[in-house]
Amino acid sequence: MKKIVLLMAALCCALLCSSALAAEKANTPKFTLLKADSGKNLSQMNFSLYSATDTFGQDGIGIGEAAKFTAPGPNWKLMALQFLGWSGFNETTKRLPVDRNFLVEIRDKDLNLLYKFADAQNLYFGSAKGPVITGMEIPALPVTGDFYVIFYDRGSMGLGMESASSNETGKSFFFINGQLAPAEFVNKKTNETVDFNWVIRAIGA
Repeated sequence: MKKIVLLMAALCCALLCSSALAAEKANTPKFTLLKADSGKNLSQMNFSLYSATDTFGQDGIGIGEAAKFTAPGPNWKLMALQFLGWSGFNETTKRLPVDRNFLVEIRDKDLNLLYKFADAQNLYFGSAKGPVITGMEIPALPVTGDFYVIFYDRGSMGLGMESASSNETGKSFFFINGQLAPAEFVNKKTNETVDFNWVIRAIGA
């Protein structure tokens, strides 16, 4: 009798544990990674670092690098962002550049502001080894349909810019004076238009 009671207790415990694990699994959000770039591994990606101040001078401080994404379904929430970038590291002095702030904005399909934050670039992109893909958590933000992630480097660092060639995704733009413009350059020697992808990614569930 004692053995039967112990066996039943063990079975009940196993059932409770499996039910708890199943419930926990059911409640675990399914994260989705959205990419404005080709999605290649960093080691396989043809990229360079770009700052809006390189092209636009001091006016570049107010110009953003924008990536367009589409929420994969209803009730989807944006929870984190990823950027490829580097603020630089002086091998001679073993020092990082002076702290300066970058700015990030999330805007809806009509470019209405949903969320923004600013922080010092060296906290995220101060790797001594070179460019890194850095993650940034944000408060869960409900988004529907198309939305934009806009990064203002403000001359503080370089953002990853992937050479598009055959991998152009059509999701990268400049954000200038509240308007979107194609992320492209014109080669002055060949008059050829060169497209590229910002290495910006969005994570949500």
